[in-house]
Amino acid sequence: MRLALAMDTGRCRSCGAIDLQRTVCRESYLGGGQTLRRCGICAAVYLAPDFTPESLDLFYREHYRRLFPSETIWRSERRFFAWRGDRPVAEIRLARIAPHLPAGAHLLEVGSGFGAFLGAAATLQGVRLSAVEPDVANRLRLLDSANVEFVSGIEAASPDSIDVVVAFHVLEHLADPLASLRHVYAALKVGGRAFVEVPDLMQGSLSASYFHPAHLSYFTVSTLSRLACAAGFRIAHVGPHPNGGILAENIWLEIEKPSTAAVAPPALAAKPEEVAAVDARLDAVDWQASLARHGRRAAKHLALAMFGPGAVGELQRFRQWRELRRVGWI
Repeated sequence: MRLALAMDTGRCRSCGAIDLQRTVCRESYLGGGQTLRRCGICAAVYLAPDFTPESLDLFYREHYRRLFPSETIWRSERRFFAWRGDRPVAEIRLARIAPHLPAGAHLLEVGSGFGAFLGAAATLQGVRLSAVEPDVANRLRLLDSANVEFVSGIEAASPDSIDVVVAFHVLEHLADPLASLRHVYAALKVGGRAFVEVPDLMQGSLSASYFHPAHLSYFTVSTLSRLACAAGFRIAHVGPHPNGGILAENIWLEIEKPSTAAVAPPALAAKPEEVAAVDARLDAVDWQASLARHGRRAAKHLALAMFGPGAVGELQRFRQWRELRRVGWI
């Protein structure tokens, strides 16, 4: 699959630096011509260059669900969502956020997906719900009776109008994560909070296929914290996901818009030892196209050809369902 790429500026996706950008490898999950890079200034890890806007739209519209079969609804929609665990995971997240949502609060979710979190939040008394979700065909599936106002983007929200913004597994998809956090900052009221969940580069096992074009940025606790501070936020909490379970390999970030804006945004520069730790993490990955990796990929392609993405995705969701049961979330 070949999609058109934008001009390569050589700049870090997070801090914009050009110097000390290390090219780690070529992206191999899709093989679209992007490379994985590490910034020696801020320690960010990212894919570059971007797809063109037209190619990005095509990627998500026609290729995304084929590349990730677990996203494909097959035969039973009820079983699809039950095995994915959308609703129990939404309840876990809401339990942490609900204390910041009194009656009359305005909640906006960026990237609401199938709508499970909004459906859960609708049970809170008197909370107004808004969302950003471009997948019009699927964004209503788990809303139940929730009344949600969909907007075109976080930048479309009125300044100082939102009490709580949530973004679960969204920031890693965005071309400019710092600019996106600044849009969140502008939309929040003073004292308002944002809750962000992203995969943690430093947790779990890594392989070459972990890095793919749907995820443009790969965060550590430190790189995510510095981005939030550079956007003007005060950090209330950041670290490994406090609920563990199937969320254990994610970072959970709670940030607040302070009453007094920072005089100047903090520097994004990382300490040399942090850059070295990220390099060590990346260097531990087997980037070579080994026979074992070729075999696994060939087996996946054969299964997709024989049984289709629906059946393959069903097996992947079944494994997630077993993990959800193991940790007692269903």
